[in-house]
Amino acid sequence: MDVYGAVDSRRAVRAFSDEPVPKETLERVLAAASRAPSSGNLQPWHVYVVTGEPLAELKRRATARARAGDPGDDREYPMYPADLASPYLDRFSAAAAQRYAALGIERDDPDRPVKIYRKTVGQTIGADDRIVLFCGVSVGFEKEGVPPLRTGRADMTETVRFIGV
Repeated sequence: MDVYGAVDSRRAVRAFSDEPVPKETLERVLAAASRAPSSGNLQPWHVYVVTGEPLAELKRRATARARAGDPGDDREYPMYPADLASPYLDRFSAAAAQRYAALGIERDDPDRPVKIYRKTVGQTIGADDRIVLFCGVSVGFEKEGVPPLRTGRADMTETVRFIGV
């Protein structure tokens, strides 16, 4: 598959099988990703691959916090501008509605997943306090029988301007 086919077929997987991804596969993907460009070649990333019992422990600890009504941790940085306006707010809201609908979660459900337990993640993986935990990515094999999710995308005419072409 070429890069165009890979990007065009991309979708969000929200349910994974219990089959573990072989370490060799993860190493191959991460070796390729390590070649990603970074400003000034700083390569400012730290990647933590959490599987097996450490992952199970992380899930137990985060679930316990959620069930106890813990509101989650404050963000270390703003994820979105405070004054997010149209068309960005519209796109964000539409994508969220599509995700919740695909998962069978009502948008107004008070138990929907919105909490951020970054301190629990940091403690469980042993991350240095100076590390900003930027994102988490689930990796695995897609669970059979769960419909894939593809959120809508803005038309290129809304997001691209050609100057001097």
